[in-house]
Amino acid sequence: EGATKTKTSAMPSSHVVEKNEEDDDVQAGGEATTTTTEGKGEDDDDGSSSEIRVSSLLLRRSNIVDQLFLKQELLNRREEDILKRSKSLEDLRQRVEREARELEDQKSRFESEKRSVRKYKESEAGRVRLNVGGERFETSIETLREKSGFFKAMFSGAWDTEASEVVFIDRCPKRFPLLLNFLRSDDDNDCLTEYCYETASREGLHEIIGLLREAEFYQIDAAVEVIEEFVNHTRDLATAFDTITLNVGGELFATSRRTLCLCPFFDNLLAGFTNQGQLSASKLSGLQPIFLDRNPKFFAILLDYLRSGCCRQVLSHHISLLPDELLSYFKDDMKNFYELD
Repeated sequence: EGATKTKTSAMPSSHVVEKNEEDDDVQAGGEATTTTTEGKGEDDDDGSSSEIRVSSLLLRRSNIVDQLFLKQELLNRREEDILKRSKSLEDLRQRVEREARELEDQKSRFESEKRSVRKYKESEAGRVRLNVGGERFETSIETLREKSGFFKAMFSGAWDTEASEVVFIDRCPKRFPLLLNFLRSDDDNDCLTEYCYETASREGLHEIIGLLREAEFYQIDAAVEVIEEFVNHTRDLATAFDTITLNVGGELFATSRRTLCLCPFFDNLLAGFTNQGQLSASKLSGLQPIFLDRNPKFFAILLDYLRSGCCRQVLSHHISLLPDELLSYFKDDMKNFYELD
């Protein structure tokens, strides 16, 4: 130590001063370094805390945004799923409605077919075959028994009609079709009356009386009434107008019914018909002499023509004697009133 001190003491003062200054600088630098290091440590601690807080905040914000995006995506997916389901439900609803309509149509067709089958079965059950005097007829039981007392009793259950498929009736087959048509019609009296007039003029009144007997047998009261009225009317006319007196324009004429019936006008009149409808025989009988408000000179020519058997020469002779100014009136009267061509 003494040597060292001696050596140190032996150094120049200037060197000693420099050395001391260097030591001071080193010491000062060390202190500064220490101070800087300490300050830097403190700053590092504050910066790290701030960065952590910022990172945490950013992380939290990032998580919230991610969650929002995730929720949005979930909502979008749910919306798409709902739309798909809605579309599926709409398609299903339309299909159900379509199938329901098809079902209703099928039910309607089925009901229609069922009604048709029921109607067919009823018609089959109500159908009847008749053998009238050897001729076959087919109709319904309802048609027969509606206006006929005979068939109403036959198909009331009192008679055994189930034993045979064809019901035999021992009556005239010639007149039955007319009565069957009358039963089928809705009280078509005019057709029956017209038939009576045509048949009586063609075959005589006896054929109508035969038809009346058939209607009485089958107890068709409506047909009996029509036929009886025609027969009585015809008989009354036959006796009421054997000799006919006419008052034509104030002049009296007497002739036979046969002569007058050669003229269409008188044929219709004496048959009980006029433009106003049918006249009873008793009313026509009470009208004698029958008054006609026509020209008596023209009627005298007509009556002479009818009495000659409608000879054209007789008519031409009378026409040649007429004045020219009356000729057109005569022709018009013959054509439009007396119905002569």
